[in-house]
Amino acid sequence: MELSEPQAKQLVSQLLGAGDFRVTQFGAGKFSQTFSVTGQDGQFVLRVAPPDELLQLFYEYRMMRQEPGIHARLAAETSVPAPPIIAHDFTRKLIDRDYLIMPKLPGAPLGQAGLSQDGRARALRQWGSYVAQIHTITDPENRFGYLGQHNCMAPQKSWAEAFAVMYRKELDDIVAAGVYDEATAQGAMGLLEQHIGVFEHCEVSRLLHGDLWVTNLLVATDGNVTGVLDFDRACWGDIEWDLAIAEYCGVTQPAFWEGYARQVQMHAGDAAVRRLFYLLYEHQKYIVISMSTRRSDPPGARRYADESLTAMDNFRRTGRPEF
Repeated sequence: MELSEPQAKQLVSQLLGAGDFRVTQFGAGKFSQTFSVTGQDGQFVLRVAPPDELLQLFYEYRMMRQEPGIHARLAAETSVPAPPIIAHDFTRKLIDRDYLIMPKLPGAPLGQAGLSQDGRARALRQWGSYVAQIHTITDPENRFGYLGQHNCMAPQKSWAEAFAVMYRKELDDIVAAGVYDEATAQGAMGLLEQHIGVFEHCEVSRLLHGDLWVTNLLVATDGNVTGVLDFDRACWGDIEWDLAIAEYCGVTQPAFWEGYARQVQMHAGDAAVRRLFYLLYEHQKYIVISMSTRRSDPPGARRYADESLTAMDNFRRTGRPEF
């Protein structure tokens, strides 16, 4: 059920108090609904999480709940321009959905900004430097996995254990969506288990953005970064996981690595095996997303599944971790 603009205005009043607010919806709204809020104190963004009954991946249920804490650490420990969470309501008293409000940052998403070649390089360079700062934040208890207040999994003592749990839970979601059968999921999990030792390299649990693609970077017309958005899919563990997602989304271009200050090699040896499974984890999530009302595209879900299973079969047959 989508919220109307009058209903969204009621939520704004709940968070900010009585006032003369103008509230208009923007964005596609396939997952969270987003509203632009204008009041006498400035411009804000209201984000409203989807209802729980929407078909989601295991880590997406109530994942908004981890954002206030993450944004607070980013503000305290980095110069990453993530907007502060001004207020939020996760009580479900007013509506059966979570919602929060933050300042509206200037700029446009990188994918829509129409930058020059130099401007895009500037944006990617700055983005790389901000991702490097994100990766300096560590969990004080050195726990691994999705650690946020959405409580989608138990924290693990190692990245290898955490990624195995994450991968199994994603496969369970795909089975529940009716795309893989249990035998297929067991085969996919068995392949990971054969290679789980390569994930033991990660000994420090670091903050990972989890969704490094062009929609989540705001830029000015000259390419200067004005905002880094959407930490709701954040995870804690291996930076290579984050960087593999960035590669999947076309972000890891030379300018990005310049900003990151080193190029992390992920295409040889054990790192290439890790990269394969990280890309499989990223690619397979779209099976569930395609089956949900966000896309309502069962044929697309089947394509994602076939491509993932082909990559697994090729790895079994040739030993080459290619995706």
